[in-house]
Amino acid sequence: MASARLRKAFRYPDDSGDDEHGREELDEEEQERVIDRLKVLNEKRNSEYSIVFAAAPLFAGYAFVASILSGSSGPYERFLSLLSILSLLATAYTMRFLPLQRPDPKGKRPMTRSTITVTFQRYTLPLNASICVLLALIYASQSTMGLRLGIEPITYLVPGAMFTTVLVARKVMLSVDLKALENLRYEYKGA
Repeated sequence: MASARLRKAFRYPDDSGDDEHGREELDEEEQERVIDRLKVLNEKRNSEYSIVFAAAPLFAGYAFVASILSGSSGPYERFLSLLSILSLLATAYTMRFLPLQRPDPKGKRPMTRSTITVTFQRYTLPLNASICVLLALIYASQSTMGLRLGIEPITYLVPGAMFTTVLVARKVMLSVDLKALENLRYEYKGA
């Protein structure tokens, strides 16, 4: 048997009679309201992400507290656990307090005053990355060194994983660019 095909009648877009599929133009006030509402939603979502991704490294730090407080752990293990906790604290600080800065399309850097806070913020990311790399190298070299630690060596990869997760989350938070939407506004000329 031959298969039956249903055909739909061709209609011009103006023939439809119903304007529910048509696009309605927005005037300037409506554009402003839409953009302002999107800004508020974006700021709210960024705030929520900031809190959640700042709390995660703090909870992960619990794995290293027992090693520091334990009387059976040696100074080497306590030092590595302290480094891990410092890295996790720096990661939480990065997510919660470092401002999100979009790169300037022209390559210009914003002018900033040199204060202790700005200097601390400038060196937080590279220092934390260095600590994470050091902990990863220590994890990689655990089998060759033959050291017996009370904590599993793979745990030293947690600060690096948290740091990477926070950097990805910050990149996602920056991916929403409402400035481009503001540039797309048009001047509505009424009748």
